[in-house]
This record gives sequence, C-alpha cells and structure tokens, in this order.
Amino acid sequence: MSQEGEEPHTNGQSQSFLQLKTTNEDGAEAWQNVSQLQNKHGSTTDISQEKQTSNEENEQHPHLKVLPMTVKHLLSPKATIKAHRKANFLYRHSKDKIDTNLLIFLHGAGDSHVPFHTLAKKMNIPQCASLSLHASCMDEGFATLPFGLGHSWFAELDYATGQPLHKNNFRLVSSLQRAVDKLDQIISELTEGGWVPERIFLFGFSAGACLAMQTCLDRTRKNKLALGGAICVAGGVRGPIKEKDSEQSDGKANSTPVLIIGGSKDEQFTPLAAKEAVDLYNTFSNTAPTPSAKSFIMEGKGHGMISSVEETHALMEFCGQHMVRRMIAMEGYCEISPDQFRT
Repeated sequence: MSQEGEEPHTNGQSQSFLQLKTTNEDGAEAWQNVSQLQNKHGSTTDISQEKQTSNEENEQHPHLKVLPMTVKHLLSPKATIKAHRKANFLYRHSKDKIDTNLLIFLHGAGDSHVPFHTLAKKMNIPQCASLSLHASCMDEGFATLPFGLGHSWFAELDYATGQPLHKNNFRLVSSLQRAVDKLDQIISELTEGGWVPERIFLFGFSAGACLAMQTCLDRTRKNKLALGGAICVAGGVRGPIKEKDSEQSDGKANSTPVLIIGGSKDEQFTPLAAKEAVDLYNTFSNTAPTPSAKSFIMEGKGHGMISSVEETHALMEFCGQHMVRRMIAMEGYCEISPDQFRT
C-alpha cells in the first residue's frame, strides 16, 4: 500500500514523496519514502512564488497594483503555471512604479499581444500600467481564423469566399457582442479588484479598435460608468446600433472619450468610415462641452499602426488630457497648522 506524503525541503518549501507502508520485526507499521514525486506543472510552487514576489514588490513600492487573481483566472482559466498565462496576456507595471492608470491593448486579427506589450514599454506613459490581451485569452479565442492564422476578437470575414461580412450579418453582430460582453466582464473584475473605471483605458488596432469602441458604446447605452478613454487605430464601431436600449435612460449618458487614428489611404477603414463612427458614437453621448469622439486622419497613410510623429503627438495629447496623474510628494501635505483649529 502506498500514499503521497510531504517532507520539508531545505529552502523552506515542501517536497512530495511516494511512501510505502511496511511492517518491522516487532509488527509495528511504518511509512518509508520510496521516491520523490515530480510536479510536472509546478502550479503550487509557481503560485506561491508569484504571491511572494507580489508581496515583496508591494512592500518596496506601495503604489503598485497587482493584477487581481480573479482577472488572471478569467483571462487564462486553464493555466497551471505563470508561463501559460503569458501566452494569453502580459501585464506590466508603470516604469515609475506608480500604477495610477491602466491601458488595455487589443491586437488586430491574427496578430499577437506581444508586440503591443513591447509598444507599451516604448510609450512609457507616466503612472500607467499596461495589460496586453491575446484573443485566445478566453474560450480558446473569440474567433479562430482558418489555416492556422491565429485568432481574432470576432468574425469579420466569410472564410469560404474571403469577403467581408456585412455589418448586419448575424455572425458578425453576435460574435462582436460576445466579445464586447467578455471585455466588459474583464473591466468589471478589474473594477472589483481596485481599479477605478475612469482610470482604465483601451487601445485597439483594426479589429481590436472596433472591439474597444464598440465596448465603450455598449457601456454608454447601458448607463455604465465611463472609462478613462479609448484609442482606436484603423478601426471603430460597426454593426447595427439600436436607436434606444431598454437599459438606457431618456437623456444622453456620459460616455468614454474616444480618439480614432486613421489614414487617408486606408481602404479597410476609410476616412468616411471613421467619420461615420465618430458621428454615430456622439449621437449616443453627452457631447457637452466637447464631442466624446474625435478623429485624426494621417495624410498619405494606409491601413497600419501608428508610425509618424504626428500620430504619436495626437496619441500623447489625448493621454495627457484624460489620464490622471497623482502628485505623490504632495499627498498628506497640509499647510494649515493644527493650532489654527484650536479655540
């Protein structure tokens, strides 16, 4: 008869052994270690080390925000070790160790979250953590592309013909709404974990931009709290929009500020499509004192990511206008002497 037991390890952790029950000469029963059991996944060790690292970081840098475990499980439900999670998402603290804002990156169809994680490092926005998501982060991807081309957030093409799906197509509409609901669920978990909605921002490219803006519109229609902002590169809202939602009040709701960055020669998301997206979004928004959505069209540019000084300037100006920056040195400082309150 055998069982699994644990013994202390020299580094303070525990090791598992296969034990065999034996009987000595006096007839007394005893357990003897036969062999050490190897944990192929290393989940227990990895999780404990991950928690220990997070606690140490928080002690050294009290303004860091750890990604809630509920969010990690939601984004990578089948992960058993940290390396598995990296295939689904990448989280990065701000370089200045003050995680006041959070920027969520959404890649384009068939792309990966890794380049956007690198982009977050290059952008180096003060007091801004980043969360780069892969479309496979939940349910094996919102939409799986044919021929091993990866994943996307929703169905955009008829893969039998290669033609784009019409905006009223049921497959497009239903898959996009499913992606919106799941992204909104992620945002809700982040909010439960301590992030303020107005300090959560979205950054999407192409299909990811469509998902970002559609999520902001969906939150507006349902009278949910506005996010800090959304940057949509070469993409925006699409699909039919209900004139009135049952959950929406009669008045216009405060909505998330949106910046669309497009190109004058973009044939996939044309300047006209960008204008229509901005106009449509603003019809559902509280536009006072300025419109919630606006666009920046780069002359001579096709369908692609930000690549010019002008686009970068527009992006950084938007972030500067809407991101919150804490004055850590001034927190807790008071010019009024306690003696002034004495009578």
